Amino acid sequence: MSKAPGILYLDLEGGWGGSSRSMFYLIEHLDRARYRPFAVTRGDGPISERYDGIGVPHVTLSGIPSFRPAERKNALAYLFYLRGRRKLDQVMARLREITARENIRLVHVNHESLALVGGEIARRLGLPWVCHVRTLLIPGYFARKVYRAIARDAAHVIFITERNRDHFRELAGSDYAAEKISTVYNISPPVLHDLAPLPELSEPKDALRILSLTNFSPNRGVDRVVDVAELLHRRGRGDIVFFLCGRLANTRRLPFARNSYLENMMARVAAGGLSHTVRFPGHVTRPDRALISSHGLIKLTREANPWGRDIIEAMSAGRGVVTLGDYQTFIEDGVNGFMDVKFDVERIADHLVHLRDEPGLLERFENANRKKAARLFDGATAARKLTDIYDCLLTA
Repeated sequence: MSKAPGILYLDLEGGWGGSSRSMFYLIEHLDRARYRPFAVTRGDGPISERYDGIGVPHVTLSGIPSFRPAERKNALAYLFYLRGRRKLDQVMARLREITARENIRLVHVNHESLALVGGEIARRLGLPWVCHVRTLLIPGYFARKVYRAIARDAAHVIFITERNRDHFRELAGSDYAAEKISTVYNISPPVLHDLAPLPELSEPKDALRILSLTNFSPNRGVDRVVDVAELLHRRGRGDIVFFLCGRLANTRRLPFARNSYLENMMARVAAGGLSHTVRFPGHVTRPDRALISSHGLIKLTREANPWGRDIIEAMSAGRGVVTLGDYQTFIEDGVNGFMDVKFDVERIADHLVHLRDEPGLLERFENANRKKAARLFDGATAARKLTDIYDCLLTA
């Protein structure tokens, strides 16, 4: 009996960020009687153990380069990408062996940062590829270059929200036939009420405990949480405590430059006497347990993208969300959280005070979020949409 068609998944990192976990949940819910997944990650991380747990073969190949256009220094970053791509021949030997052994029929590129190299890998393997577009690239020459390469070469493009789709269309400068694009919301399993909380995030008991679950970089706006903490401190509100969980993101302008973003934040906290209300627990491998330990999530991104993995997992855990943007498909202002179009430290502080002081508000947000998450982020629904995409591409 011949093997079911294999899908080669290319993952940006090994579970340190949301895109890896999103890919894991898609693979977990995939009907493996129809399609056999094989995951390739660019770095070691906690996702490997999770793949072992569900019996999905995987390998780490650090020689796969990536390129994601940013606000500046893109030309230099692209040159470093090209230098890394010279090592691709070493990786291709392993990928060809995997492709033959696992009956790989399609390459699924999990992030636009891998679009250029993913398209090249698929071309060398003689296979079609699909691309998951998960972020909003900052408009510019290199962003258009990446998006146009995806539009030109990918057999199908998957977006995690309608906003990602519209942003892509605007920069790529093309319209697409309906059968070439899909919007598939990320999967977020419901978080059980009786899940064991993380002890280090469960104190003080009498405070409102607010969680940040994003890696540290300026565009993600974690430093704005410190602004809010400073204001609450001046108001005498020591009963609202922030846990800033994550790792320092690789946002250096030059490969050899020092990235002092997190270091500077921690210095601000210490100098401002905020150590009792702003804490840095580090990266958490179990965000569900972290969320159960808290009362709410805060995300003050400078990109105005209130739909990331942290937000949908907070919804699945029934936690209220305080965030920025105007996309209210997930968070509706006043219904299951608070959302402002622009950052205003006074308004954000007021929202948190309301969460702390208004009786029944946390419970109301919890009920609304759990109900909405179950409807929008269902695993079976998303996996079925993904399978339909694969069917169309491989049976045409």
